[in-house]
Amino acid sequence: MKNKFQNPVPPNHRNDSGLLLADHTSEIHIEQIKLLFHFSNTAFLATPFLALALVLVHWNYVPKGELLAWLAAMFLLNVIRYFQVKTYFKKDVSYSDAIKAARFFLLGVFFAGSLWGVAGGIFYLDESPTRKLFLAFLLGGIVAGSMTTLSSYRGAFLIFSIPAMLPFTYQMMTHRSEPNLAMAATYLLFLILMIKISQRNYYNITDILRLRLRFENSDLVRRLLVAKDQQLATNYKLQVQIEEKNHAERKLQIANNELEQRVKGRTEALVQSNDKLEQEKELFKVTLASIRDAVITTDEHGKITYLNPAAELLTGKNNNEVQGVSFRLAFQFVNAITQKPIDNLIADRRIKKTDACRDNQECLLIRRNNQKFVISYATAPIYVGKGKVIGSVLTFRDVTEERKLTQKLTYQATHDALTNLLNRNEFESRLAQILESTHEYQSHALLYLDLDQFKVVNDTCGHNAGDELLRQVSSLLQTKLRSGDTFARLGGDEFGIILEHCPQQKALRIAKMLCELVQDFRFSWQNKAFSIGVSIGLFPIDQTNISFAKALSAADSACFAAKDSGRNRIHVFQEKDSILLKRTGEMQWLPRIQQAIEDNRLLLYYQPIILISTEQKAEEHGEILLRLQDEQGNLISPGAFLPSAERYNQMLALDRWVVERTLHLLDTTLSNAQQVVYAINLSSQSLGNEGFLEFVVSSIKKHQVSSSSLCFEITENVALADLKHVTRFVTALKKLGCRFSMDDFGSGLSSFGYLKDLPLDYLKIDGRLVKDMTTDPVDRAMVEAIHKIGHIMRLKTIAEWVENDATQHLLKEMGVDYVQGFWLASPYPIETRHPDKKRNEL
Repeated sequence: MKNKFQNPVPPNHRNDSGLLLADHTSEIHIEQIKLLFHFSNTAFLATPFLALALVLVHWNYVPKGELLAWLAAMFLLNVIRYFQVKTYFKKDVSYSDAIKAARFFLLGVFFAGSLWGVAGGIFYLDESPTRKLFLAFLLGGIVAGSMTTLSSYRGAFLIFSIPAMLPFTYQMMTHRSEPNLAMAATYLLFLILMIKISQRNYYNITDILRLRLRFENSDLVRRLLVAKDQQLATNYKLQVQIEEKNHAERKLQIANNELEQRVKGRTEALVQSNDKLEQEKELFKVTLASIRDAVITTDEHGKITYLNPAAELLTGKNNNEVQGVSFRLAFQFVNAITQKPIDNLIADRRIKKTDACRDNQECLLIRRNNQKFVISYATAPIYVGKGKVIGSVLTFRDVTEERKLTQKLTYQATHDALTNLLNRNEFESRLAQILESTHEYQSHALLYLDLDQFKVVNDTCGHNAGDELLRQVSSLLQTKLRSGDTFARLGGDEFGIILEHCPQQKALRIAKMLCELVQDFRFSWQNKAFSIGVSIGLFPIDQTNISFAKALSAADSACFAAKDSGRNRIHVFQEKDSILLKRTGEMQWLPRIQQAIEDNRLLLYYQPIILISTEQKAEEHGEILLRLQDEQGNLISPGAFLPSAERYNQMLALDRWVVERTLHLLDTTLSNAQQVVYAINLSSQSLGNEGFLEFVVSSIKKHQVSSSSLCFEITENVALADLKHVTRFVTALKKLGCRFSMDDFGSGLSSFGYLKDLPLDYLKIDGRLVKDMTTDPVDRAMVEAIHKIGHIMRLKTIAEWVENDATQHLLKEMGVDYVQGFWLASPYPIETRHPDKKRNEL
């Protein structure tokens, strides 16, 4: 505070004209106000405790609403008065401002006394002598204590004590009894005595302040006399110094005249040398102006001597503007990584002949408009004569675009394009580094995350919805991870997290937090809301003798166990049961699939394939899709059970069921459908089975359906893996009139050559190429190439994963025959389709 009580020098109030009296009345008044404010701090500290004690004593005897209201009022008033005092001491105040502050303070004193008086009135309990006596002593003690605080200012004690004591005195007088009347008389006598003592204290304090001001003035006169003597001595010394200075100037003038004579004798030689130097300098400037690299030269003190045009353009500063300016002040070069200024970028006087040149360094140049450039620079000292350093040269060029391209390529190589998270390769690289650097007493954790119900969203709303779900979940999880954690998308709906320096228990808490975060998340898409979950496998890293592949596999196993245990949970990997848990989880699908076949809980869905080409004959086309219904009636997408079916050789049974069920519906429910082609997907297990071909042929003959209405889809990978059996199967059924389609063509970037060996009818372009073809020129070119080659081979082309109008329009311009996707038409139960009604006509 600026005006503490201990400060003996009064503030300057002499600007208050008409208020300063000859007998120091204003100064005394100011000091009285400061004492009043200064001593009030004790009251501010004591008041809350006394008020709280009073409330606690009467808590069970007075209505709690009144107690709390009185206590709140007392606390609020105490805070307001406290901040008034603090504000007063924070700045110098004039006499008039001090008077205003004192009046406002007295108003607070009155309210404080009134609140204590209210307590004496409402807390008065005549039936409880003990509490009545406690209240009497408390109020008396507060009034007595306030005398030391308020006596420094006239009337302050009266303003507080009278409203504080009279209500209680009145209560005792109205409750007529001899003890009450005696106590009331004692209270009044005590109040009168306190007022007299307070008045005496006020006069004593005033006399003390008046005496102190007198002593201060006497001391001030004495110090002024001493200062006068010192000033006379200083003036004398100054006069002597002036005489000495004049004598020195006369001697300097003589020496200057002699120097001018010597300089004049060497002027002609210097002029000739300067002319030659100017010619060399001009040649130097022309040479530097003609090169593309920026060049800056400095003298031995680090001051700029020259900027060539390229340097002027890059730095944004003119050569004349920075001539003679220190290099460090003229330009701002910072480290590209730490963003800290580079102090020793260019050589200064400390450079020696033995110092090596610095070449091909990089840093950031910041222009005055805060524009930043990445520059590649080289520095070297400038020598003259026998190796004397006379300056330095800095050459640099702008490599910003080169670095941006490098960073972009590096980012694309290490990050997932959909979520902008690290990709699997970068994640495995970082995991390997951590495993190599893990010491005996270090603990890390690896989390493997797999989203639950992701395929439901993907199959229900399409791949665009699935992609958006992955982006939102990625952003959601990132908000709860530490800055040093590694977060990556490993593929599909799987993610990986490396928690460095994280013991198992802490990692488990983090995993639970992530699990709850995803469980509470709701994904909305086109007025549909989905609840998802996440299964997490936790692998503790506390040893160095394990490869990243084994660590990742162990975490994957734990995640598999978590998903198999009911999803949306966490499983900590344990060496002894990981393989068993994984195998058990996968094998549990076997009885469920078999039971679903026996209970007829497998369902066929139909997704239309839309004709967009005007060159093809109008023909309704659609794909048969498989769904499984669990015991509770919930639909399970094929992504949940087909992987286990493929791993444990159940695909043959499923394919036989799909073929038989489709042919049965064509023979019964859908018998009136004309010119409709139903596409059925076949697995590699079925195509490689010797008896499957015979089963299909006999089923077609049994149900007496038109073979031309059947189209079997074979993926490109299956065809490449077992071309012999695929060719035999396709050739045999083509003779019956069945049609064939090559599915996911282009996913492996395989050769088109083997297409000539298969009598196909349709070529389905891989949806991963179609999906981004409007924004990715490479995908667009590949789609167009596949379509053109398909037409050359007289194959009708079908584009999968068409999720927007722009993609459909572009495919139509290319001449693609059919399109398919959730945006066009979602799958629906095949029994509900009307055979005489076209769907999704364009």
